[in-house]
Amino acid sequence: MPKVLVVDDHATMVRLLTMTLPYEYTVSHAASGPEAIELAEEFQPDLMLLDVNMPGLNGFEVLRQVKASKNLSRTKVIMVTARSDEADRNLALQLGADAYFTKPFSPLALLEEVSKLLE
Repeated sequence: MPKVLVVDDHATMVRLLTMTLPYEYTVSHAASGPEAIELAEEFQPDLMLLDVNMPGLNGFEVLRQVKASKNLSRTKVIMVTARSDEADRNLALQLGADAYFTKPFSPLALLEEVSKLLE
């Protein structure tokens, strides 16, 4: 069963992202960058849905640490953020993100990307 870690500091967005995922996925969530790193080490997700603007560490720094981690480097990461600047998108992809969605996003498009990455 695929494991997904949803990382966002807004509870409403966590609920929306969690409801977008199929019920057969095991889902956990974190509300800050430091919590995301700690939980990812324990949970060992197959995929992370990661916001950029968060307390502690921003999503770019979380992404850097995930991709640099021996235990987490193969984790797929989809950035889901309100930041629509092309420079942010390019930075995320350079750091190893597998996809970049801006809010508001199409739940169907996100689910298709999640399914593709977890195949």
